[in-house]
Amino acid sequence: MNPQTNSQTNPLISVVVPVYKVERYLDDCLRSIVAQTYRNLEIIVVDDGSPDGCPAICDAWEKKDPRIRVIHKPNGGLSSARNAGLDVIQGDVVGFVDSDDEIEPDMYEHMIKTMHDADADVVMCGTRTMNEDGTLAEYDASNEMSARDFTAQEAVEGFLYHRDGMTGGIWCRIYDARFFRKDGMGLRFPDGLNSEDYYMVSRIYPAMRKLAYRPNPFYRYRQRENSISHAKINKHSFDKITIADLCTKYLYQQGYSDRHALGYFVMQGYYDVLYSIVGLDPDPAQVKRCVDGLRNSARTVYTDPTVPFSRKIRLWAFAHFPKLYWRLSSARG
Repeated sequence: MNPQTNSQTNPLISVVVPVYKVERYLDDCLRSIVAQTYRNLEIIVVDDGSPDGCPAICDAWEKKDPRIRVIHKPNGGLSSARNAGLDVIQGDVVGFVDSDDEIEPDMYEHMIKTMHDADADVVMCGTRTMNEDGTLAEYDASNEMSARDFTAQEAVEGFLYHRDGMTGGIWCRIYDARFFRKDGMGLRFPDGLNSEDYYMVSRIYPAMRKLAYRPNPFYRYRQRENSISHAKINKHSFDKITIADLCTKYLYQQGYSDRHALGYFVMQGYYDVLYSIVGLDPDPAQVKRCVDGLRNSARTVYTDPTVPFSRKIRLWAFAHFPKLYWRLSSARG
């Protein structure tokens, strides 16, 4: 279904909000959604078995605003919670907001207008990073790119090369609901894996007509020290390698055969994982797995004429001297 043809410029937006152990931030998050100047919202709040005060906060908000629907479920992780929300969406457009983040009051008003004016089935906005206490970071490089429309091919290429913001979070965008509805593509996040946003956009980009990016920083992302992205080595520390493999195999099956771009994405998966664990006293076998994978995937990158020589030198240095490279990079900040 094309959202521009449903209710013209006033389609129902289903906003999925997964909730787990965020009682300190949840009120501010939901308040920012309820206060949207665009009123035609269905707000699906999924309590993922949170052991704190979140379930009660969710229920209180459901009583305050008839647009809010609360789902309580056993803990299953972020993907499971988002999927539970997607299973019940009624809207023509879908958005995601993480429950420790906030959005500007006119975010959905502007994004729906862009979706209509650009005839796009995905719209992406800029972001601002918040500190844990809610203060805004002084500078955010994520908004340096100018307004631009992307074809499916351009978005896939940007995704694989980690550029043009195409690997950003699922949450600073709105999507035609056909990607998720059961009478459409029926896409769902991969249960039990982190870096799930990569998985999802690798499915959406090849199937879309156009992505419209506007740099307005409507989404406020909270950087927390105890968030998933700051966790110590655990069972999810290597998920990005698995996700990179799933993404590239899927895109290849869809006819995308640029071996340099596919190889770059695989390399970046190993690179990111190795960089995240090398300073945390990892098991030598874990380091060897990442180093071997990085060196193997880097061979394709070394022959890629689009990758700057300086990037290739840094990649080679990290692949052969990971601990030293990490120490020097960390010292530079």
